[in-house]
Amino acid sequence: MSDTELMAAPAEAALSAVPGPMRQGDEWMERIEEHPQWLVLSRLPVVLTARIPLAAFKVRDLLLLQQGQLIESDWSTTEDIPVKIGRVQLAWSEFEVVEDSMAMRLTRLA
Repeated sequence: MSDTELMAAPAEAALSAVPGPMRQGDEWMERIEEHPQWLVLSRLPVVLTARIPLAAFKVRDLLLLQQGQLIESDWSTTEDIPVKIGRVQLAWSEFEVVEDSMAMRLTRLA
């Protein structure tokens, strides 16, 4: 399948993929993997983000970071961190140290 064929999908199909309340005719959204374009869509690279705001963190602080240094934030340690692709929230997560690495565990889906 070419990129042109993917772009030629009807506008109605693109609109029904927008997050929000389901409308009549959106039943395919319950099983997105049955969508005719799923093979192409499932292979698209995406950027997954889990952001914690750092109020007083500056570019200078970033340049001076050292291995093992801790950075303080105002984020509550008991509050889960939102995980997003673009502006779409997929899940919530928490960070955990596993041996010498930092891991992110999904705690619930959006």
